[in-house]
Amino acid sequence: MSWLSGSDQEKPWFRIRSYGVGTTDFVAGVSLLMMIVYAVSPPFVGALVLTPSDVLRGFVWQLVTWPLANGPSFWTIWNVVVFWFTGRQLERELGKGRFGWMLLGITVAGSLLAVLLALAFRADEPMLAGLGTMSMLVVLIFIAENPRMPFFFGIPAWVLGLVIVVLPLLSYVAARAWIGLLHFVLSIVAAAIIAKLAGLLSRYAFVPGHTYTPGQRKRKRKAAPRASTRPSNVVQGPWLGPEPPAREDEEMDALLDKIMAHGLDSLTGRERKRLEELRQQRRAR
Repeated sequence: MSWLSGSDQEKPWFRIRSYGVGTTDFVAGVSLLMMIVYAVSPPFVGALVLTPSDVLRGFVWQLVTWPLANGPSFWTIWNVVVFWFTGRQLERELGKGRFGWMLLGITVAGSLLAVLLALAFRADEPMLAGLGTMSMLVVLIFIAENPRMPFFFGIPAWVLGLVIVVLPLLSYVAARAWIGLLHFVLSIVAAAIIAKLAGLLSRYAFVPGHTYTPGQRKRKRKAAPRASTRPSNVVQGPWLGPEPPAREDEEMDALLDKIMAHGLDSLTGRERKRLEELRQQRRAR
């Protein structure tokens, strides 16, 4: 399927003057716009909130609209900024189309879990509204991809991810909100599976789903049967041309390890340019 390709990374959906708008930019921009819409018509934004009983009555658009139900507040702006920062990094890896499908999958999965839990416990909860939940899940996926990247005061990303997960868990337990607790845990599991299917989290074998890594693709090519066993005229090396894929992978891994250990700013201009070249070569394989 064409949307599974990451080759559209550098092509925005559209441009506002010279700025190319990608999936992350579009979602963040609409979320900010909804604060103004809320000030004009609160009932309109309220109709975007996912309420299980409303969905069962036919308000099916709520399955996909709840992340956009944002009111004017500091937390809306904070969630938008965090989503935009981490989402852009993941979008560079996946491409705007595949990243968009990942967001849609996470949104629908959270909605279906909410409706199923409401039916199972005969309740009208949990309700979903705003970019906060989506922002949290995108941040956790980003941290899982870069667990050793330093954040505030040099704290490793995985420590921040642990805090992001543990604090809501404690809040749900304190409030005895068991349905919300179950939805929170299942949403994280569903987001991890969807991210794995989209092409992320390949290092986590325990996450269900399958995605090809460059090494798997190379092994598959080596295992493919030859079209012919007849001898051919082969010119012996050395050759002048691109580096062997294995060497390119080692070079890219070394650059990524440096980013995770010391942050993106630790790369020199030449190293950043080389990293982008290696990413493009990896996608072209």
